[in-house]
Amino acid sequence: MPYRRLPNTDQARIRSLSTVIDAIRNNDLYVPVLSPELFNRADRQLRQFKAASDLYCQSNSKLNGFSKSPAYQNKLHNARMYVSHFLIVLNLCVKRGEIKEADRLLYGLPEHSAELPDLLTDSQVINCCKAAIEGERARTQKGGMPIFNPTIAKVNVHYDLFHSMYEQQQSLRHETDLKLAAVAVLRPETDAIILEAWNAIEEYFKDLQGEKKLEACRKYGIIYYYRPGEKKKTAE
Repeated sequence: MPYRRLPNTDQARIRSLSTVIDAIRNNDLYVPVLSPELFNRADRQLRQFKAASDLYCQSNSKLNGFSKSPAYQNKLHNARMYVSHFLIVLNLCVKRGEIKEADRLLYGLPEHSAELPDLLTDSQVINCCKAAIEGERARTQKGGMPIFNPTIAKVNVHYDLFHSMYEQQQSLRHETDLKLAAVAVLRPETDAIILEAWNAIEEYFKDLQGEKKLEACRKYGIIYYYRPGEKKKTAE
């Protein structure tokens, strides 16, 4: 026998509740697969869950659009490029003996390694720029000669430009996280109502047998899955 499985995505949850509600509401003849009380709860939950899901999708789309925008990506690229070039020059100065190996620690780098830090993510670029700026300030305050080409001032300019957009992105991310949390709060009750509705639908069509029962239940949103080889065997 095929088995049913509750929806495991938000869009599938919305489709499931929409199907049963639309099937009842648009039927010319009243078919009481759900009690009026359960129908009203399902309808209310659908509207609430869909509204929360739509708000999250809109916020997430806005976040992704901002993060992938040419302006944001250009400032990220420049900050990453200038700080990595600065650290390359720093390591060359260490290699030439112009800067002590131990001074790498001021920049958040391993003392005995010229390996550059990972700069794959936005936050890694932010943290690396901060460490480079603070390290150069600490070293020059002790009397060390500033690094040139690029100077830390140039790194700082591109860090500030990127940091401003990064803060906007983090604000959008926080807003998106809050909206996702609002959806997550509604999921357990939504799943419980879907389960209650599916049980009621199957109970209503309990006198039907085999594919007739499955087909009737499917019209009200229940999703059935066949185990490997089961569909072929049923057809035979």
